[in-house]
Amino acid sequence: MGEGSPLAPILQRWNQLPQSRQIALGALVAGAIVVLYLVFVASKSPNLVVAYSGLAPEDSAAIADQLEKDGVPYEIGGGGSTVSVPANKVAEVRIKLAQSGLPSGGSVGFEIFDSQSFGTTDFVEKVNYRRGLEGELARSINTLDGVKGSRVHIVIPKDALFKEDQKATTASVLLQLKPGGRLAQDQVQGIANLVSNSVEGLDRSGITIVDETGHVLFDGAATDSPFATGATATQMELQRQYELALQRDVESTLAKVVGYGRSAVTIRARLNFDTVKQDEDTFGTGVQVRSSSSSTETYTGSNLTVGNVPGTGANDGTSDAGAGGTGNSQYSRTETTTNNEIPRTTTSTIRAPGSLEKLSVSVVLDDSVTAAQETAITSAVAAAVGLDQTRGDLISVTRLPFDVSVKEGMVMAAGDGLAQYLQYLKLLLPLLAVILGFVLVMLLLRSLSKRQLALPAPQPAIALAPPPQVAALQAVAHAPLPALEAPSDPKEERVLKLAEANPRAVADVVQTWMREEVR
Repeated sequence: MGEGSPLAPILQRWNQLPQSRQIALGALVAGAIVVLYLVFVASKSPNLVVAYSGLAPEDSAAIADQLEKDGVPYEIGGGGSTVSVPANKVAEVRIKLAQSGLPSGGSVGFEIFDSQSFGTTDFVEKVNYRRGLEGELARSINTLDGVKGSRVHIVIPKDALFKEDQKATTASVLLQLKPGGRLAQDQVQGIANLVSNSVEGLDRSGITIVDETGHVLFDGAATDSPFATGATATQMELQRQYELALQRDVESTLAKVVGYGRSAVTIRARLNFDTVKQDEDTFGTGVQVRSSSSSTETYTGSNLTVGNVPGTGANDGTSDAGAGGTGNSQYSRTETTTNNEIPRTTTSTIRAPGSLEKLSVSVVLDDSVTAAQETAITSAVAAAVGLDQTRGDLISVTRLPFDVSVKEGMVMAAGDGLAQYLQYLKLLLPLLAVILGFVLVMLLLRSLSKRQLALPAPQPAIALAPPPQVAALQAVAHAPLPALEAPSDPKEERVLKLAEANPRAVADVVQTWMREEVR
């Protein structure tokens, strides 16, 4: 490169830098180039954002087919439950898919009648109506918090000629809860009311709600029986709350010992809601007769008067007295009754309803728990719930391998959220690249500016009389220098001219050389 090139000063500064600084600046420049290249590639590729998440496989397949027909680029992730489209087409895609009835939630609603042919039979219409009603109910239930998916099955019997022969309409609801989700009792009651009021002729007693594990959440036949009054339902809810409170306490303790997700606790309690009134009489100590009676008869005389033979005469008093009696006899009778009052205390006790009659505890631990830990956990759980063997309480602690599918589902759901955050971060990449480039340029300029060291400021002269030796040296220093011969080398001439024109720059270069030699 020629000496008159505008890059010559930059190259000169670059050569003056130490090798470590050159490597650092080279790495920074290379990093900036890589970032700019990534930004360029990202700007050329379509910016995809999540348009739908938590889709059923049927909906994902239908949406993918429709997007391919429309020529819209898309990407399916999250195990087939997430569909991403370009950010500038999200609203347009959602509107078009909504016109096609997508996503349908994995079920068919009343849009099934939009494509009904003219020659549809009455039987097909009834079947389609039932399918549409089931799909609409499933969509409504899926909007509830904690519900990932649902299926509704309705049985509508044929109309009977006589009312007593008419069978009741029934319905079953299968709920798929979100990982780690749980429905409160009032939510389950709300689902039962929703289904009951949406189907003609359906009573709550004909509704059954279960979850994906097969646990019965609502049994209308038992809940709405003649014996299940409002008070009974309240008692069942109180019993359930008592069980859940103990269960949460035990689960919290086990999570600190064996880790979260490595134990499962189930507690069943039997409470007595009968109101019991008990009266107890307590008498004073010591043996004492409460009541005593005595009778005394006295008879005096020599002869006994004999009466007539029983009959009419004897009864009406007209007969004569018997012979042989003198009439000098005497008779007396004395009766005595003594009552002794005994000290008595009467105690009335009323036991409030809700006393615990029996408690059953089941704990399942992951098979990674040791036998010694199992024994200690059994004792700790028994003490935590207040187990009483004399009452018939039971506790069971077992070790089994756990199914991690729920945890994987939670990880997948978290991955979907992370993917959405990455999409947002992708939008910010150009701005971040500009900021990073600006920072790199500033660092480069700052590093170069540090090389331009200022000359030290002249120190003020001290007003002292110089010694003779110093005066002699000063005289020599101020003496005129002999004329130098003109250099024959053009480079030397240029250096001299540069020194005359800009002596500060030449001094900086010389100082830099001296520092490099010292290092």
